[in-house]
Amino acid sequence: MGLQVSEEVPQDYLSEVQHILFHEDFMALEEYTQHQWTNRFMHSVNVSYLSWFIARKLGCDASAAARAGLLHDFCLFDFKEETPEGEHPAFYHPKAAAENSVRTFQISAREEEAIRSHMFPLGPMPKNKEAWIITLADKVCATMEFCHVAIALSRKNRLVVGGASA
Repeated sequence: MGLQVSEEVPQDYLSEVQHILFHEDFMALEEYTQHQWTNRFMHSVNVSYLSWFIARKLGCDASAAARAGLLHDFCLFDFKEETPEGEHPAFYHPKAAAENSVRTFQISAREEEAIRSHMFPLGPMPKNKEAWIITLADKVCATMEFCHVAIALSRKNRLVVGGASA
């Protein structure tokens, strides 16, 4: 599976997430549907980019926001099926994504916290600014996806996976 990145994507954003974005395990998220018409890979990229953008504007840790935003749904199972632990996917997937992220990538405690709390109010309350930003960006992206509105890097073929529009 190939990944083409448009020149419109800021290099300072890409430098923060490229090692994750092109990782084979992370790219496997493209196989999972998310919010009706998009896939989990593209949803995660959009949350990451929006989180990075907001964090920069607010003077927060944009690197942590970009990485945690990218990894917030890093769990390779279909949310429509029963989870390995038998709990609802809304409660299970943040923990699984955090564990997978710690195991596969070197993430900070701040990033792990943001991943674990991104489903607030269905899960724990975010404890740092970047976690709040990712929680917000996730809700914004999910809402736009449900409404079939392309957002962030979904727009204008800014990111193309496998030769087809992502």
